[in-house]
Amino acid sequence: MTDDRTGRRPGDLGAYLDAALALAELPLEAVLRPRVLMHLDMALAMGRLVEDFPLPDEAEPAPVYRP
Repeated sequence: MTDDRTGRRPGDLGAYLDAALALAELPLEAVLRPRVLMHLDMALAMGRLVEDFPLPDEAEPAPVYRP
């Protein structure tokens, strides 16, 4: 079963967080876990907005600006 809003199975984000913390060998206080999961979910939602934005075929990458 997936969450209609995110397209993920419940618990996937928590499993990702656990794996990333283990890989980076970082501790996370249990009291902070819900807040970190909330921010990860928000970052994924923002990424979906960018990813789903339709671009015309003639869209070009922005030039590189140097100060």
